[in-house]
Amino acid sequence: MADKDSTTPRVFLARHDLPLTSVGRLQVLNTSRVVVGTGNLIDPTKLARVFVSPRKRAQQTFGLLFDEKQAQALTDANKVTMTEDLAEWDYGNYEGLVTTEIRARRRNQGLDNERPWNIWKDGCENGEYERVSPSSANT
Repeated sequence: MADKDSTTPRVFLARHDLPLTSVGRLQVLNTSRVVVGTGNLIDPTKLARVFVSPRKRAQQTFGLLFDEKQAQALTDANKVTMTEDLAEWDYGNYEGLVTTEIRARRRNQGLDNERPWNIWKDGCENGEYERVSPSSANT
């Protein structure tokens, strides 16, 4: 969810390992109260597997979403898998840039003469492309 106080507003940032903001923490805690628990949408006793990115925000989200007892039970039952396959998108040379900056850079390189840059069609220089990577095909 967008966080107006976040240090990453509407910028192509993905590989930075930033922690949740205070607003993000509150959002996870409030969501947990509503959707996690016995008989709720996410019932920890009925989960077959939980996949978690190794990034700080994902680890913190897991820790806040499930209470200590639930998280420990899932871990003890070998139901929690930390995997790089869930790591955030790699924006390559476009890391930290906004769309207008990316498009201007590409125009200066003689690219995108027929249409504006589109991340899903054109990908990212030295980053990921529109194709599904082998790791994301596993998830």
